[in-house]
Amino acid sequence: MEHRFTRQELYDRVWSKPMSHIVSELGTTTGVLGTLLRRAGIPTPPAGYWMRKDFGKPVVQQPLPPTPAECTEPLLLDTGRPRAMRRPRLTEGTATPKADPVPKPDIPAQLIEVPVPMPALIKPRPTQPTTITRDDLYSSVWTTPMIRLAEQFGISGNGLAKICDREKIPYPPRGYWAKLAVGRAPAQPALPESGGAHAIIIRPTPLPPPPIDLPPEVQQLVDKARASEPAIDVSERLLRPHGVIAAWLAEHEEKKQRARRERDPWSRSLYDPGEFTQNDRRKHRILDALFKAIERHGGRVKQGDRRQLFAEVLGEKVEFQVREKQKQERRPPTADEKRWRSPDDNRWKQELVATGRLVFEIKTWQWPGGLRRQWVESDKLAMEDMLPDILTTFVAAGPLLVQQRKDREAAERERQIAEQRRYEEQRRRKRDANRWRCFKEMAQDWHELATVRDFLVTLRSMNVDQSAEIDGRSIEQWIAWAEDWLTRADPTTEGVDGIFRRIGDINDWTYHD
Repeated sequence: MEHRFTRQELYDRVWSKPMSHIVSELGTTTGVLGTLLRRAGIPTPPAGYWMRKDFGKPVVQQPLPPTPAECTEPLLLDTGRPRAMRRPRLTEGTATPKADPVPKPDIPAQLIEVPVPMPALIKPRPTQPTTITRDDLYSSVWTTPMIRLAEQFGISGNGLAKICDREKIPYPPRGYWAKLAVGRAPAQPALPESGGAHAIIIRPTPLPPPPIDLPPEVQQLVDKARASEPAIDVSERLLRPHGVIAAWLAEHEEKKQRARRERDPWSRSLYDPGEFTQNDRRKHRILDALFKAIERHGGRVKQGDRRQLFAEVLGEKVEFQVREKQKQERRPPTADEKRWRSPDDNRWKQELVATGRLVFEIKTWQWPGGLRRQWVESDKLAMEDMLPDILTTFVAAGPLLVQQRKDREAAERERQIAEQRRYEEQRRRKRDANRWRCFKEMAQDWHELATVRDFLVTLRSMNVDQSAEIDGRSIEQWIAWAEDWLTRADPTTEGVDGIFRRIGDINDWTYHD
C-alpha cells in the first residue's frame, strides 16, 4: 500500500503521537519511516519526549526546517514493497563459500509467502491500580525493558525502579538490553528471599488536567497579550527598577550600613546580609521585566506584610513565588561528624544543594483548573524565555478568577437561601409538633373532665343536707364551686373556633422541654 504525504503533514503527524502509534497505523516499520523522515529533513521527538509530556513537564518541539534540495513532494511511503534481506556477515576466520562446479538444473522461481506480523495493538494507559506478585514482577523486569513495562503500569521507569528497590527485586542494569542483543548480557541475579509473601499494588501516576478551553473574550485577551509581548526583554543592568525590586535593594543597603556601624564583630556578622549572588541579581532583572510587563497589561504587583509577592489582576490577588531549585546530594561526613557518628549511621550525609535554576510557582490556592502553575527552567529553556507564557497565564487568570469569585458568591447565596429554608422548615415542623401536642393535651383534659362531670352528677343525686357548712361554705356552695372550675377547664366551652384559636397561638417556642 502506498501513502502520500507533504512535509508539513508528515511533520504534524510525527509530533502529534508517538512513533510506535504511527508505525502501527501505517503498517510499516520504524526503520522505514525513520529513513523517510531523514531524507525529508523532518525532525523527530527526542527520547522521553512523550513521557515528559504525559506528566506535564515542559517539552520543546523543534520547528520544521527548510526543504532539502534533494527532497521532492509528495513523500511516498510504500508499505507493501518487499524488503531485501541482508546477506549474512562473515566473521573473521570464516571461509567464503566457493561456487559449486556441478551444474544445477534450471528450477523455476517460486514465490514464497512470508508471513507479515500484524502490528501490536496499543494498550490504553491504565487508570486503576495493578496488583502483582513479587515473583511475577521479577520475571517481568527481566523479560521487558523497564520503560515499556512501566508504561503498562502507568508510571515512569524511575518509579518502577523505586518499587523494585523497596521490594528488594533485582532489575537489569543500564545497557543490559544492548548487551543482550549481541550475546554479552551479564548473568541474571537470583531473587532474594522476602520477609513474607504479599501482593504489590502499583498505582498509576495521575495525569495532569487537560488544558481548558478559554472563553472567547479571554482568548482574545491572551492573543492580544501574546501578540504585543512575543518576547520580554530582560536588561543586563537594573535601570529604574520596579518599586518592589527597589524596596528590596534599599532594604539590603540599609542592612549593610547598619552592619558597618556595629563595632562588635559578632553583631556585625549578624546584621551583614552579604553581597547578592549572580543568581540573585539575575532573579531581580527577570522579576523587574515581568512586573513591568504585568503592569503594562493592567495588573499591579505588590508585596504583602509577610514579604509574599502577589499581583492584582482585575481586582483578584494572584500570589506567586520565585525560588532557586534545590536537589539532594550525598557528601562524606566531616571529621567532627565522624566523631559523633553512631555505628548505625550511614557513611554519608545528605543535604540540599542549590542548582542555579529558577522556579516560578503560583501559590494561590483557588487557581483555575487547567492553567499552568509552575515553570522550571532547564538546560534547553531558560526562565527568560518562559516570561511570555507566564504573562499570558496572568492575563488569562484575571477573568477566570473573577468568574470563579462570582460563582462562589452565587453558590454562597444559594447555600444561605437553602439554609434559611431548612431552618424555616425545621421551625414549621416544631410548631406543628407543638400544636399537635397541645391538641392531644386538650383531648386528654376533656376526657378527664367527663369523669369529673359524672362524679359531680353523682354528688348532686346523693341525699345530703345542703345547708351543712364545711370551711365556711355550704354543700350547695361547694357544688357550685366545682361546677365553676369544670366550666373553666372544659376546652369545648368556647366552641370549635375557640379550640383552634388556642391551637393557632402555639409556636415553636411554647414547649421548652
